[in-house]
Amino acid sequence: MTHVIGKVIPQRRKWGPFVRRMGVFRGSVDGFRSYLEALVCLYRSPQGLWYTRAMAANLFESPLTAQKWFQQLLEDHGFKPVDRGHFTNGRATIRVEGSKLRAVPGDGTKDWIGDIGNVEPDALRAMLDIVLKAPSFASQSTIDQAEDRRRTGEAALATIADAIRMHPHTHSGIQLRQFVWSIFNGHHVVCLWRLKDVLDSKHHAAVGEVLRSWMDGHLSEDAIRAALVNSGEMDRWDSTHLSSAEQKQLGKALDAVTGLLNSLPPGLPVTPLTRAKGILNQLLDSFREAGKSSKPG
Repeated sequence: MTHVIGKVIPQRRKWGPFVRRMGVFRGSVDGFRSYLEALVCLYRSPQGLWYTRAMAANLFESPLTAQKWFQQLLEDHGFKPVDRGHFTNGRATIRVEGSKLRAVPGDGTKDWIGDIGNVEPDALRAMLDIVLKAPSFASQSTIDQAEDRRRTGEAALATIADAIRMHPHTHSGIQLRQFVWSIFNGHHVVCLWRLKDVLDSKHHAAVGEVLRSWMDGHLSEDAIRAALVNSGEMDRWDSTHLSSAEQKQLGKALDAVTGLLNSLPPGLPVTPLTRAKGILNQLLDSFREAGKSSKPG
């Protein structure tokens, strides 16, 4: 019996004459590859399954570290080859040994170890991309860049807070107040066209920097809350109440929307009016509760 690529080839087959006729083996690597492919293509297993040349080609796939997509993925995350199967970005490390992959984070936390022998390339690519995007695998230059963005964003936010504190009721002050509240939670809106129209170049730049930093995740909720406190917005929010006349106007608006809903025939698209009625009801309830809590006990 002869073992070829992990399979048993019966000795009764006379491969020599066939190979000599095909001229596939001349002692070279390519010749030996063709020779093995010929054996796999012609050999029938005991289970009656025929091996094909396409199946044989899988036996000669390049190792993971030699595949272009793997090299490009590591390069995109700042990893460079150090030695065979060893890559680093100066802080974290990737090692590939056979079918084992070890990802060593740069912050000293637990290593990520996996057997990738039977993992499809697309699944492996997606998994590695998620792992390498984690902060623990970021390079030092990436960490430094994020820290610079955080400091720049917080400085711009402080500029906006100063403008709000000094001029809270001007057109620009009101727009800046709405902008900061809009990135603090989901209960506030701001008209960007109006915001751009009323700001000078200094505050244009500050808003742009804050928005970029916030969108990239470099501005924390605590930093935004501190800006709202330092600008006096938190105190204004707690002390602002509608006057009796303003509450009456709000009640009249609710009555008008309710009357319109009652007068429309069935089947008309009245979803926006129904939503408006619900919002007005919530506003009135909130102001009533605020009024009760502000009264001395």
